[in-house]
Amino acid sequence: MTETKKKVNAVFMAVLMVLSVVAVSAAFAAPAAAQEISVEDQDVHEDGSTVELSSSDTASINVVLPDGWTAEDISDGGDYFENTNEVNWDWGSDRADRSVSFTLIPADGAEDGDSETVSVVNDQASSETFTVTVDADTDPAPGNGGAPAELEISNHDPWQGEEVTLTGTAIDANEAYNLIAVDGFDDGDFDGTERVRQVTSNNDGEIVVDTGSLDTGYYFVDIDGVDESEENTFYVNVLDVDAAFDDDSVTDAGPNSVTEFEIETERGFYSIDVTADGDLEDYELFGIFVGDEATNDLAQDVVANDDDIDDTEGVTYEDIVDYLRSDGDLDEEHGELNVMLLDEDEDDYDEMIRFSGISDTDEYDVDFADIGEDDYEFEFEETDTEATATANITVTESDAEANFDDSVYTQSSGDLVEFTVELEDTDDAYIQFGDEDSSFVDVFYIEDDSDNGEVTFTVNTRTIGAADAEHDQVVYSDDDIVESYLHSGGFDDADGPHFWADDVDEEYLTYEEYLDELDLIDEGDGEDGFDQLPRPLQWGTDYDMTVDSDGHFIVEDGESDVNNEIGHAILDLVEPQLNSVSTWVGPSDSADEETNVEDLQDKLTERENVAIDDQLVINAEAEGIYGYLAAVDYAENSNDLNDGLEDGYEVAVLNELLEDDGEGVNMVIEDQVAHGNQDPNQIDLTADESDVYVLVDNDAGELFIIVDTSDEPFDRSIENGDEFNVELEYETDGDDRFRFDEDTNERSWQGGAGGDTDAAAFPYYQADSTQSVSTTFTLEDAEAVFDHLDEDELVQIEASDDFEITGTTNVAPGTDGHLRISNQPGESSFVYDPDVEIDSDGSFTAESTDFSERSTDTETIVNYRVGGSTVDSTDGIFVDEVVTDDDADEADDDADEEPPETDDTDEEPPETDDTDEEPPETDDTDDEPPAEDDDIPGFGVAVALVALLAAAMLALRRQN
Repeated sequence: MTETKKKVNAVFMAVLMVLSVVAVSAAFAAPAAAQEISVEDQDVHEDGSTVELSSSDTASINVVLPDGWTAEDISDGGDYFENTNEVNWDWGSDRADRSVSFTLIPADGAEDGDSETVSVVNDQASSETFTVTVDADTDPAPGNGGAPAELEISNHDPWQGEEVTLTGTAIDANEAYNLIAVDGFDDGDFDGTERVRQVTSNNDGEIVVDTGSLDTGYYFVDIDGVDESEENTFYVNVLDVDAAFDDDSVTDAGPNSVTEFEIETERGFYSIDVTADGDLEDYELFGIFVGDEATNDLAQDVVANDDDIDDTEGVTYEDIVDYLRSDGDLDEEHGELNVMLLDEDEDDYDEMIRFSGISDTDEYDVDFADIGEDDYEFEFEETDTEATATANITVTESDAEANFDDSVYTQSSGDLVEFTVELEDTDDAYIQFGDEDSSFVDVFYIEDDSDNGEVTFTVNTRTIGAADAEHDQVVYSDDDIVESYLHSGGFDDADGPHFWADDVDEEYLTYEEYLDELDLIDEGDGEDGFDQLPRPLQWGTDYDMTVDSDGHFIVEDGESDVNNEIGHAILDLVEPQLNSVSTWVGPSDSADEETNVEDLQDKLTERENVAIDDQLVINAEAEGIYGYLAAVDYAENSNDLNDGLEDGYEVAVLNELLEDDGEGVNMVIEDQVAHGNQDPNQIDLTADESDVYVLVDNDAGELFIIVDTSDEPFDRSIENGDEFNVELEYETDGDDRFRFDEDTNERSWQGGAGGDTDAAAFPYYQADSTQSVSTTFTLEDAEAVFDHLDEDELVQIEASDDFEITGTTNVAPGTDGHLRISNQPGESSFVYDPDVEIDSDGSFTAESTDFSERSTDTETIVNYRVGGSTVDSTDGIFVDEVVTDDDADEADDDADEEPPETDDTDEEPPETDDTDEEPPETDDTDDEPPAEDDDIPGFGVAVALVALLAAAMLALRRQN
């Protein structure tokens, strides 16, 4: 028994020891972490409100909802289990502090103030409860009842191909959502929908929608809490791009290499990537769509940064693109189309360019110069959409031609020459004027600036090649561009010319070196282009005009040539002639009334007698002086070369020529008689344009000096009977020919004999070969002489219904004049004013007038009036029939045919008239012609005898 008890005690003590150890261990072990669930009681809107809760150190959270209550918009991937009416979040073994939310929606029928208990349990069976109370004043959850979830859409109106980004609190990260096509709207609600596909959100809770495959229309992403409204949709526009060249075919050079390009979209501003299916490099595309004008500054930059390129003429588009890439200026925009180059990281960057931020408001000129012959298809792709367009064009070889309107131009040395060149497949060209055989070479650049396919320009043969002559005194064009290389020192509007030794690209020459190789100057001795000519271009030499398309001029073995000749003509200068000088008259008018030679000539009549008040016109057939006049008109009046040819010159311009002693042109218009100690009266060659004016016909070689004598532009007054001499002279020196003035430091286009500007020497004549022409004219008072005068010197006027008064006058034909036939003083008043027309021979005829109301034997006054003044006046008488000299002759003839005793027997028998003084057989003698003695019938007898003899001879002939 005792042993048994001891054993029991031993066991008991052992248990106590174990328990004590466990107890001590338990006492010193770390306590387990508490799992806290944080949630608060809250009011819930009848349409639902957001509930937020959290739990520490948990891998799951479970929420048990009251009966009939539901949940939605569960955060963090949570699930709602409808069968158990629970919301659960399960993160597997991933324990962490968690914060979640969901929208709690009261049961149907719940009323304001109803309360329920909600239980929350975590993975350690920790639990909490909270009370929810229905309260209509509480804000509903976004998307439930009141304010919907906010949704941000980056672009509500995207173009197809653009991306649309959606952001907002209702979007969960890395979730799939349905993309819905919306047919339309009915009172703000969707009117017909169709699911298109799913879209997903990224880690940042953003949904990025690629619209590249979407058709035109409204689209909505179905997100819980986001209201189905138009403001939460975006509308996809399908962008159409249209691009076209105006021409189907262009050339690789000339004006036909340019065509218009147009690109259009429905978009305001857009960017386009341009390729040619890999057939063109980026620099070729750059050249087509940018062009020369927009790259001038770039070309200068290339020259400044490339030691191998001397000037901009040698810069290519490839050089420009290489420079832009090396300089890193790829974002820089060029030309009207904002052309940019693409970065090397982009595919096919070297076969593509980009139009950056352009609009389709304009048509653009594009140039295919230097692009290879081929068929090209261009593709234009909008950079941020799927829109594309194509345009096709063919490039062909240029076949440039330059056709002069005449193959040989003949003109007098010293005058102006007009050339017209028709251009085909080019709008510009270069002309070498002259060659080594003519001892002169200049180069013209011509350009069709009027777009009519031709260039018309004028060359002054007096000033070309002469130092100190301004460019526009030498060549000029009204509507186009013409430049002289010699007189401009280089071309403003052209890349050329290029001068080469032996061949193009062999040895580049300067203009002076080129002339030296042609043996026209000594460039090594400091001579230049103005040393080619000692005097103006001379006659007897043909000046070749050779057209080159690109301005490449070559000298080989002392002979000039061009690289690509597309046209040719010859200027044949002939000796200026001084043929005649004559005087003409015209109706009284201002001297500058007519500015056209043809209009002036239409109203002139050649005469040596000039009625004072009429126009006097001195016409000289004189050549070789019109280039000088044009040069002076430019220098003194800033007029173009052609202005004087078209509109005339003030007389001071002519006076400049006459006062230039060295030119050798002299003109004298002076009274033949000097009065007392005074110099002869002369026309004032400094008068106003309205008093004295000058017209010229450069082609015909005629000079017209028009003088309004009514203003008396003379040194002194003029009067009836003044006789003037007119002499025009081309004077030469006895020993020396004309040379340009080289005595001064500045060479001049003027000169004289041996270069002496004071020594006369007409530039185009040999020494000692002066020529001159002269004429005279007489000034008279205007007068008129009437026909049909009776023995009392009265003008007979038939008192009939159709009578013309005639006569002669020295007033110029064409003058507007009239007669005034009126009553004598003290007689019954009447007046007639028939207009008068003057013929070229001075005879005049008044228009037919009805005088039938006038009584015969009534005397009248007849005035001849011009310009409101009476030129001449006489008395007249109205008669039944005008007795004319012809009537008297007829009466004599009748007397010859009738017996003398029946003609006037009572008064004076014809057979006794003058028989004692002059026998009938002497009536036809030279001493007294029958026409002056109407009383002698012998002339009629002679006529009868001749007639009888003629009849007898005719009868004899018929018998034979």
